[in-house]
Amino acid sequence: MSTDDGSETGGTDGDGDDRSPSEVGVGDGREKHLHVVTQSGKEIDHEEVYLRHTETEYLVSPDPEFPADETTRYRKSDLHRAEITQHHSNCFVTTAAAGEGPTLDSLRGFRAEVMAPTLVGRCLLRTYETISPPIAATLGRHPDAAATAAVRRLVDRCGALADRRRAARSDATRAALSVTLIALYVVGVGLAALAHAWLRARELA
Repeated sequence: MSTDDGSETGGTDGDGDDRSPSEVGVGDGREKHLHVVTQSGKEIDHEEVYLRHTETEYLVSPDPEFPADETTRYRKSDLHRAEITQHHSNCFVTTAAAGEGPTLDSLRGFRAEVMAPTLVGRCLLRTYETISPPIAATLGRHPDAAATAAVRRLVDRCGALADRRRAARSDATRAALSVTLIALYVVGVGLAALAHAWLRARELA
């Protein structure tokens, strides 16, 4: 089995460490996104997590110290596939429009908590990740354009709503804000695509 960051995840610990079964890091120690598919076909996503692995297991935790009560373990023999990517690489348009900061963190949390665990949410995220790199590149070249500013305002609004949802005590309020945010997610991708088309047309004119 291999991961998409180039590390081999079969019967060795992937970087030449012979201290079996000691744990070793995956990648550069930054937070990752992990998508696993079990042998039975179940798909599970982990956002904003740190990874270690042994000869036989993946260890997944939101805490880089990997405390036992916050660490999920997957036996490699139980997995059909494991895909590891840098978490921040999935937030193309948000990063281009709003940059790194609280808004990006808030929307990452919403993706991880609400969208990634559901089939519909994962489909939306994969569509976004497929079409958004060229859109983000165009917005990044025109940070002061009115079209980019319109996308930025919507992104900032979504970040504020994500914070309200996380702070809400009522399940009904959280559910309503979740639906609103998913709808705005679709609107935002459409708006960003229109901004991209407008700015590219100006570049080519």
